[in-house]
Amino acid sequence: MAENLVRAYLDDYHDIEVVIDKQFCQGKSDVFYLSDGQEVFPLELKEKEEYDDRFVYKVRFDGEITVGNEYQVMVTNAFRCVLQYRFIVKTARFDEEFSYDGDDLGSTLTDKYTKFALWAPTAARVKTEIEYGGKQKTADMRRTEKGVYRLTLAPVCIGAVYRYLVRVNGAWHQVNDPYGKASLANSNHSIVVDPDSYKVEKLHIPELWRYSDAVIYETSVRDYSKEGTFAAMKDRLGYLKDLGITSLQLMPVNDFGSVDEKHPELFYNWGYDPVQYFTLEGSYSSDVSDPVRVLHDFRDLVTQAHLQCIRVNLDVVFNHVYYVNTSIFNQTVPYYFFRYDKEGNMCDGTFCGNDIDSKRHMVRKYFIDVLKYFATQFDIDGFRFDLMGIIDIETINQAYRTLKEIKSDIMLYGEGWKMNTALEEEEMACSDNCEKMPQIAFFNGTFRDTVKGSTFDPMCKGLATGRKNLTEEACDLMLGNTFDKAEQSINYAECHDNMTVYDKLKVCCRNEAPQKINDRVKMILGMVIMAQGIPFIHSGQEYCRSKNGLDNTYNQPDEINKLSDDDKLKHRDVIAYAKALINIRRKYRINKNREQLKEDVTAEAVRGGIVYRIANCSGNTDLTVIINPTESTFDYRFEGYQKLLFDGKRQPGIVRDIVCVPSCSIAVLGSNTDD
Repeated sequence: MAENLVRAYLDDYHDIEVVIDKQFCQGKSDVFYLSDGQEVFPLELKEKEEYDDRFVYKVRFDGEITVGNEYQVMVTNAFRCVLQYRFIVKTARFDEEFSYDGDDLGSTLTDKYTKFALWAPTAARVKTEIEYGGKQKTADMRRTEKGVYRLTLAPVCIGAVYRYLVRVNGAWHQVNDPYGKASLANSNHSIVVDPDSYKVEKLHIPELWRYSDAVIYETSVRDYSKEGTFAAMKDRLGYLKDLGITSLQLMPVNDFGSVDEKHPELFYNWGYDPVQYFTLEGSYSSDVSDPVRVLHDFRDLVTQAHLQCIRVNLDVVFNHVYYVNTSIFNQTVPYYFFRYDKEGNMCDGTFCGNDIDSKRHMVRKYFIDVLKYFATQFDIDGFRFDLMGIIDIETINQAYRTLKEIKSDIMLYGEGWKMNTALEEEEMACSDNCEKMPQIAFFNGTFRDTVKGSTFDPMCKGLATGRKNLTEEACDLMLGNTFDKAEQSINYAECHDNMTVYDKLKVCCRNEAPQKINDRVKMILGMVIMAQGIPFIHSGQEYCRSKNGLDNTYNQPDEINKLSDDDKLKHRDVIAYAKALINIRRKYRINKNREQLKEDVTAEAVRGGIVYRIANCSGNTDLTVIINPTESTFDYRFEGYQKLLFDGKRQPGIVRDIVCVPSCSIAVLGSNTDD
C-alpha cells in the first residue's frame, strides 16, 4: 500500500529524513511540507540520494517541534505520511528535556488510590485499560512533566489486571507496564500488587569483607529439582550449605519469552531472552494461575537461603531482549532503548539482533531501578551481568554506587568480553577496562582455558588435561594476576554455556581410564577453589555432570539439563574433594588483598608442577599447595614437620620432611601442626 512506500523520520529537532520508494511516483518529490493537523509548514530540501529502489531526502524544519504531538509530512500529489520520532530520541537535548528521576513509575498504592505512571514522551496519547472487581474500564492518562503519563484511580485495586494503550508514531500499541511487578501467564497483562505482602525480611548474614570471600555456585531453578520451581528449590538447599558455598547464583529468573508458562514441559530454555525485568518468570511458580504466587515463592526461597547463610545472586540480562518488535520498550518509546550504528542499523553485538543502549539516561535509570527493586524487595546479595561488554562503564559504576548504599557487601560481576557494538572501546564495561571499574569482577576466560583447555575446541588441552608447558601461565593465574586486582577475577572452568568439564575431558582425554578422568576433574576443581580471586562452580561440576557431550544446551530438553541425584551418589568422592577444599579456603582465609598478595603469596613452577604458598593465614598458619598435573608422583620436600591438611585421600595428619603428591592431584600442607 502507498502508506508503506513513503516514510518520514524525525532524527533531530529540525532534521527530517523522507524515504520514497520508486514504486510511488518513481520515488520523486520536489516539495515537502510538515502538517501539525492545523497548519502546514514548508520544509527545506538539503540533500537527496538515489538508491536502486528508493530516494532518500534530507529536509529541514526551521520551526519548533513539540515532542509528543502528531505530525505528518506531505510530498508530491499531497500524499501524507506520519512523521515518526526516530533518532531525535538519541540526542542530548531529548535526554535533557525528558529525563525523569522520580521513583513512582509503574503502579503505586496509597491509602485511598491506585496510581499509574508511564514514561512515554514521544506518545501522542496513552490510556490505561484495567479490569477490577468484574468491571472493565479504559481511561485516558494525563501527560505531565518529562513525558510521564499519569492516572489516579480509586479505590486501592490490588489484583487489578491492566495494560497501557500507547499511541506513538501514528499507531496504537498494547503494552504491559515496564515497571510492572507481576503479570498473567506468558506476559499477558500486568497486575497491581502490594509490595508489602511479599517483601523479604532481612536476616543477618556475616558480611563479605571482600568479593574473594565468596564461593559462587551457579544453577538454573528448572534444573535444580524435579519440579523446576522456586518452591521445590527452597527445600533442597541443605546440600549447598553442606558443600560450603557462600553464594547461590541463579540463572535468569526475570520473565523470559521462550517457555510457555502454562505448559513449561513443551519447551526448555535457560531464560537469556528477557521480556519483563521487574516481573518473575511464571514457569518457576508453584501455581502459574495465581500471578502473585511466584512472588511469594521467590521470597520464601531467598529467605530459606539466607537462613542457611547462603547469599543469592541473580543473573541479569540487560544486554538485549527476547523480541525487539514486540518489546515493551520499543512499543512505548520506539528507537530509544536500543543501540544503532552510524548507518542506522540496529547493533547486534549480542548476536540476538538488538543491543540495549545503556548510555541513554532513562535506559540507565531503568537498569538501576530494576536492581534496586530486587536488592530492597528481596534482599538480593549480588548480580551477574550477561555480556557486560555491551553495557557502558558509567552505567555499571552507577549501579554499584547505588546498590552499595542499600547493601554494603553487594557483589557485581559479569562477562567482560569485548563486544562488537556501537560503543567506544574505552566506554565498554569489558575486562580490558577493569581499572575503570575497581568494584566489578569479571569472568576469567584465561583461567578457564589455561586450566582445562580451550572451551571452544573440545580436543584442545590445558594444564590440568595434559598440556605440560603451561605451568608458568598457571602460576600467574593462581596469584590472581589477570586483572587489576585478584578480587576482580572470577575463576572458573565451567559455567552454563559450552561443554561441561567432564564432557570435555571425555573428549580430550578419551584414552584415559575413568578414574584418571575423575582425578583431573578434581584437580580442576581444586585449582578453581584455591586460586586467588573468586571461585565459581557450575552446578554438577562437583559430581562430574554430563550433558551427553552437547556444547550449548540452552534449549535442549530437561533430560539433558536436569541435575542427577544418581550422579551425586556415583561421584561422592568428587563432592567430598570439593567440600574439603572449600572448607580449607574459608577456614584459613587464603584470599588476600592487593597489599597482602605482594607479601604473603608466591607461586613457582617446579618439575612440571606448581608450588603455591600462602603465608599468614588464619590460625597462625602458612599454607603450601602442591599442584601436580604430571603423570608421575611429585615429591615435595621440606624441613621438619608440617600438617597434611588435604590430599584427597588421607585424613589430616602430621608429616615429616616429605609429602608424595600422586599424579593429577593436589595436596595442602599447613605450617601449624597444632591446628
